[in-house]
Amino acid sequence: MTTASQIRATPFHGRAAMRNPCNRWTERNGSTLALDYGDAQAEALAARTNVVLADISWRWRVFLDGDLAGDCLDRLMTRRVSPLTPGQSLKALWLNDGGGVRGAGVIARYARDRFLLVSAATDAAWIVEAARQSGVSVRDATEQEGGLALIGPYAEAVLKATGLAVEVAPLGFQKLFWRGLDVTVSRWGEQKGYEIWCKADDCFALWDRLMRGGAPFGIRPGGLAAMDVLDVETGIPRPARDYLPATDGFACNPTPSALGLESLIDEKHISFNGRGAWLANRGKSQTTIVGVEIDSETPAPFATLVHLGRSAGCTLTSVCSPFLRRALALAQVEKVAAAPGTEFMLSSPLSLGSQEHRTVAARVVSLPFVEAPDPIAS
Repeated sequence: MTTASQIRATPFHGRAAMRNPCNRWTERNGSTLALDYGDAQAEALAARTNVVLADISWRWRVFLDGDLAGDCLDRLMTRRVSPLTPGQSLKALWLNDGGGVRGAGVIARYARDRFLLVSAATDAAWIVEAARQSGVSVRDATEQEGGLALIGPYAEAVLKATGLAVEVAPLGFQKLFWRGLDVTVSRWGEQKGYEIWCKADDCFALWDRLMRGGAPFGIRPGGLAAMDVLDVETGIPRPARDYLPATDGFACNPTPSALGLESLIDEKHISFNGRGAWLANRGKSQTTIVGVEIDSETPAPFATLVHLGRSAGCTLTSVCSPFLRRALALAQVEKVAAAPGTEFMLSSPLSLGSQEHRTVAARVVSLPFVEAPDPIAS
C-alpha cells in the first residue's frame, strides 16, 4: 500500500514521458502524472472539439469480495448498492460517524459477491476496517491496473476505429477480450466519455492502440492541468484539491450540503453510516459550492470573495477556460450569496509579470459552466 510519503509512477508513465517535451510533472493521490504535454489550454480545448486521452490510473480502486459485500457497502454508502445487477454502477458518498463527507465515488457490481469501488481519493483504512467487520475481503487494484479516459465528441468514434465497438450506457461497464487484451470499458466519469482499464503489463499496448486509432480524429494526450479545467467547467469538486475529506471519525464537516453533493444521498436509505448525524445537521450549513465567472483570463485560486463590502466566501480551484476565454472558479460561498448573478470583487494573484494587487469583478453562474459534449458515433 502506498503511503503519504511515497509517489508511484502509473503504468503509462513511459508513454507519457515520451510525449512530455517540457518534462512537466505533478502529483495526484500518490501518483506522478504529466501536468501537461506542452499546452494545457490546447489539450482542454481538444476535449471540447476533438478527443483527448488522459491517464486516470491515479484514481483509487478496490474490489470487495464476499457473500456480505453488498450488505457491507449498503451500511457504508449513502445509496443502496445491493439492488445493482452485474454490469450496473452508481455514485454515492460515504460519511463518518459525525456526518462529514469522508469520500465520494462509483460502486460497480461485477458479480453476486464482487464489487469495485472507484474514488478520487484513497480511504483504505476506513473501508478495510468496515469490510473486516463484515467478513468481506478487500483487494487494492490501483497498482495492478491502469486506466485511460477518452473525452471529447469523437471518443466513441475512436473506440470504433480501434475495433473496440461496445455499447455502454452512462454509469455502465463491460468486460471484454480485445485483440489479446482483457479490458474493461466503463462510463463512470462526468465528461460523457469512456474509460478503458487493463492490466498494468498491457498499458503500453492500450495507449498505442488508442493513439493510432484516434489519429484521424486529432487525438492528443491531456495532462492533469487540462483535466482540472474540464472538472471546473463541469462543476466537479475534488477531494484534496477543493476540500479536505472528514478523515476524523466524528467530524461534521465538510457536510454533503456544503459540497453540493446531497444528490448522492438516498433519503429512503435508512441504514447508512452517519445518517443520524447528517439528518441532525441537515440545513445548518451556511455555505455551499458554486461556480464563479471572473472578468479576467487570470485564474484566482483561493481568493477572498467580497460581496457588499464584506467577505462572503473564497474561490477554490480556479482555471482559465479556453472554451469560454475567461477565468472560472469553483467557490465556497455563504448561501445568502449563492444565487446566480450575485456579484463579487476579488484581488487577482501577484506574479512576476504583475506585482500590483488588481481588483476584478466576478459573479455566480449556474453549473455546469459548459455541458460535456455528447459522443459522435462515427
